[in-house]
Amino acid sequence: MPDLEENEILAQALQGDRDAFGHLYERYVERIFNYIYYRTGNVHDAEDITARVFYRALHHIQNYRDRGVPFSAWL
Repeated sequence: MPDLEENEILAQALQGDRDAFGHLYERYVERIFNYIYYRTGNVHDAEDITARVFYRALHHIQNYRDRGVPFSAWL
């Protein structure tokens, strides 16, 4: 379950606050990159796919629904 601070940041991001989304990016970018790098084994592909993940997340954040799993699972 996300902590209170994360819930507040998510709520702000859902309202279109790009700074709040930036905080989510900073919190999750390394974790997402590492996962993708583990799956691809290629730094350049991992960088490109990570960028795509966050680009899509930024444009689809309004579709996020808390389903009791970490936000990183939605990413």
